[in-house]
Amino acid sequence: MQALFTLTPAESKRLIAKGIAALPEVRQAKKNGYLLIGRGSTNAYIVEELLGKRIKKEGYVAGQVIKGVFCVLGPEERTKPVIFHKGEVLSVEPNTVLDKLAPGDILLKGANAVDAQGNVGVAMASPAGGTMGQFYMAMKARGLEIIYPVGLEKLIPSVELAAQYAGTMTLGRTIGAKVGMACVADGRVFTEVDAIEDIFDIAAVHFASGGWGGAEGCVTIVVEGPDAQVNKCMTFMEEKIKGEPPLPAAKTPCKTCFIPCSFQGKDVKDLPAYLQ
Repeated sequence: MQALFTLTPAESKRLIAKGIAALPEVRQAKKNGYLLIGRGSTNAYIVEELLGKRIKKEGYVAGQVIKGVFCVLGPEERTKPVIFHKGEVLSVEPNTVLDKLAPGDILLKGANAVDAQGNVGVAMASPAGGTMGQFYMAMKARGLEIIYPVGLEKLIPSVELAAQYAGTMTLGRTIGAKVGMACVADGRVFTEVDAIEDIFDIAAVHFASGGWGGAEGCVTIVVEGPDAQVNKCMTFMEEKIKGEPPLPAAKTPCKTCFIPCSFQGKDVKDLPAYLQ
């Protein structure tokens, strides 16, 4: 049996979060080791699934694409990152536990792009590379796992090509913040397709993208498998995923923002209408 459904970006994030939370290795790291959940909008949903309660998701970001521009949420407005250690939540910054990580520990890292070859693109506004600058090389040196939960709305032709362009010191003009991009060719990507196939043991195919009237950024997926499993998947989508509300916008005033940007230092009255 085949079936089809469409997911808004928020619905995709909730589905990916449920899939990540159900992964045996993630549950193992949470229970017996360290599970680090980097900031990002999709990761905010993962935090909710793992904590079993709602959080201020719009604050669980650092760099973000919001109101049509690359932007950064100010440190004072961010939700504190979540680190699990043997089932408990630690009230520390992720970089403070880096030297304590061991085999079986996992970092969940957000992404801004993914391609059909499995490459992941992470945009960086910080001159030090943000989370990637802090963790990527250190975790690769130790042979530890980084999982990149990323929605298919972020599918681009080639991350490798994209990463050859841009950079905070290379871009002459931008509408929004200046960023560079890291191309990760050896990361573990986890999309809506992975969530569906892991949870329901059926095949899933990215069928179409886009829409309008509230369907901007949507992905349409076709699933195929035994009738019982496909029906189980469709019921799950109807009852647990569809109707997930979009994230509200949380944006630092351009007047006080510290990131180099075409709108930095401007009063609200001087901003274009789409940013007000």
